Amino acid sequence: MKNLKLLACLLAMAAVAGTALADQPVFSLGAGVQYWDAKDADKLDEDGLLGGGLILRFRPSDVLGIDFRAGAVGAWDNDTYRVNGTKYEEESTFYCCPFEIGLVLTLPLTDVLSIYGGPGVGYYYYDIDIETTSKHNHHYHSERSKHIKLDDDFGWYAVAGVNIRLAPCFSLFGEARYTDTETSLKDDKSEKFDCSGFGAMAGFMIDF
Repeated sequence: MKNLKLLACLLAMAAVAGTALADQPVFSLGAGVQYWDAKDADKLDEDGLLGGGLILRFRPSDVLGIDFRAGAVGAWDNDTYRVNGTKYEEESTFYCCPFEIGLVLTLPLTDVLSIYGGPGVGYYYYDIDIETTSKHNHHYHSERSKHIKLDDDFGWYAVAGVNIRLAPCFSLFGEARYTDTETSLKDDKSEKFDCSGFGAMAGFMIDF
């Protein structure tokens, strides 16, 4: 009889815990646009890198979260030149794809407004693609593609942001961050690109 009562109590507690967990979102999915003020962006004739990112945030508790982040930022440059009467149009694309994991602490200020922040580490994939189109006597000719290999990098970041809840499961966020990472040409290690710098990201987040 005692075992049956204990089993009934355990089942009741499990049901209550399951209901409470169902009422509390356990992870969030966010997406946004971002700007990255990379230190050596001027080598690419740009002020910074532009792109987007995704955030998957698991929340073991109300104040602690684990972020999995992925995205892509890049810089684009167009150049036109002539050789022996043939016009060449060259489009260069430099991009970085970060894959990151980090911890985030959240501090609710009101029922609607909260702030968050924390550190993380990441793997940063770099690449440069160059496409050249030739034009002679007003006719375009074949395109040529060139791939420049860059070293990937392990780096770190720190982020601080604000979250504004507009609905029970929907919110807007804005954040500032600093990222420490660099790359270099695989064939010439002396040619480095320091992509460390401050950045910003803004977007929306959905709780599940």
